[in-house]
Amino acid sequence: MKPEILLKNQPVEYSTVFVDMNSFFASVEQFYDPKLRGRPVGVSTSLSAGGSIVAASIEAKNYGIKTGTKVADAQSLCPDITIVHDSPNSYRRIHRQIMDILHATPCYVRAKSIDEAYLKVPSYLQNRTSIIGLIAGIKQALNDLYYGHILCSAGVASNIWLAKMATNIQKPDGLVMVDKTSLSDFYKSISLLDMTGINFRMARRLYDMGIQDPHQFYSASWKLLTNKMGINGGKWYLRMRGFEVDIERIQPNKSISRQITTMPNPPRNRSEVMVYINKISVNLGARLRSKSLSAAGIALSVGFADGSWQGSEFKRVSFFRSDKEIIGLSMMLLKNIIFDRPVRRLSINIFNMSMSLQLPFDVFEDKKPLMLSCAIDEINDKYGKNTIMPLRSLNSAHVDLNRVGFAGDLTRERSNPTDKQYFS
Repeated sequence: MKPEILLKNQPVEYSTVFVDMNSFFASVEQFYDPKLRGRPVGVSTSLSAGGSIVAASIEAKNYGIKTGTKVADAQSLCPDITIVHDSPNSYRRIHRQIMDILHATPCYVRAKSIDEAYLKVPSYLQNRTSIIGLIAGIKQALNDLYYGHILCSAGVASNIWLAKMATNIQKPDGLVMVDKTSLSDFYKSISLLDMTGINFRMARRLYDMGIQDPHQFYSASWKLLTNKMGINGGKWYLRMRGFEVDIERIQPNKSISRQITTMPNPPRNRSEVMVYINKISVNLGARLRSKSLSAAGIALSVGFADGSWQGSEFKRVSFFRSDKEIIGLSMMLLKNIIFDRPVRRLSINIFNMSMSLQLPFDVFEDKKPLMLSCAIDEINDKYGKNTIMPLRSLNSAHVDLNRVGFAGDLTRERSNPTDKQYFS
């Protein structure tokens, strides 16, 4: 008897929708700047020739430009391409608007990254007609908000993995459904490296097992895959047959960290390093307070240009959450570091966290630093990043810590880690 027959939870057709925003960062740039619309655009964290493209517009992709392409190579492939610096705040703003659209549906919604999300469809909508109507509603809401400049592809299947795979078949603005009757043909139409989760190393391993394409992988027996690949092989066997094996529990924050590379002008002494420490501390403090968290542990790590590193930490101190406290603790840790070489990398990790409201009130605590930090947070949230900066951070204006996370905080923001239906 096949092992999947014995499982209680069988695949359910039309139960999962995956939404993948098309060329998301570049589309957001085109939405905000009409001059970029209809033109090849590459988004990069560095506009220099050695920088890499983190997102290419639909027009740029037609020239073979993709994520990871060097700026110089992109300009060679398409001399007319416009390279723009990334705008993380804009991407987060649009992400939240899109999540509002998805949460307005009757589905359970969870973000997978800043430009991807999946929806678990309630039973009364698990049919082809209802699914088409559901996705049409999502696409119409996007069109009403962004006038056709920000599009998505949708995939429908019985599990997250297959639904995500389906989004890759038809871009941009696609809708592809994969059901059990079309699985065999679906796997015949793609290569191993087209499969989410299969890299070159995994593909070589499959080749060594005599599996050269997805259809052979799909046809392989449970016994073969578990013997050769262990538990992971069993997961692949079920995943490719539409069983849900990829839902993971959302973990609350156990720590918050920030790392920065200081090149090409590395600091060489404690005073120069403090410029970066100040900026990192302000960033971490704002993140702590935005989550209503306090921390009691902090670690500092310093990486040098020769590849060596030094570190120091306080595992248990009084709970803190103001910028002043983080900077003060970092300065104390910095005294343990010997600066005799250029510093290439700096990181601060804060841990041992608790919800601030659950902590006992300390009558001896100086409230002024926290009140000042919270006031700065409110003004910057309302009027934009760095509208107000503490005096100690003015010299660090050149240090840009604003980077887009692809999951993490944004995923936790609108998801319920105690949802018993999907996380039990």
